[in-house]
Amino acid sequence: MKTIRSRTSVRIYKLQPISQENIDTILRSATLAPSAKNLQPWRFVVVQQDKELIQSISDLMQRSTFIKTADCLICVFLDKEQAFDQVKDCQSIGACIENMLLAATSLGIGSCWIGEILDNQTEVKTLLGVDQSRYDLMAIISLGYPLRESKTQTPRKPLSECVLAYK
Repeated sequence: MKTIRSRTSVRIYKLQPISQENIDTILRSATLAPSAKNLQPWRFVVVQQDKELIQSISDLMQRSTFIKTADCLICVFLDKEQAFDQVKDCQSIGACIENMLLAATSLGIGSCWIGEILDNQTEVKTLLGVDQSRYDLMAIISLGYPLRESKTQTPRKPLSECVLAYK
């Protein structure tokens, strides 16, 4: 619960590299997520070494200033050859992404789930050399060590607004 409560979107990063070991830990956590029929339809492109590529991807978004300072981007794709059901596959990818965010938080690494990029998925797939027809971009996760400590999450609705009923 401590990690869940402390997870927050981080948009200001230090110029400090994330180790390969930590990136692999974050990716391993993603692959432990539940998936429909255990098809594990997620695929990843990790962009860390090529800072020009990070710049090119960030240029495709309006709110991109913070992405340029990220040490690493994890581009999350749905492999349509491993797809089963659109809704269930999207739920599986969402669980995979949440695992990454929580793993990053537990390692002291800031993260942000970026959906805005989906409007430009064709361009992203071209930049990354990813098969246009087989893979659908689901999100990009930016990673970096937070420049500032964030002690609280943004406000959340009380349970009374979220729970429809106890029966």
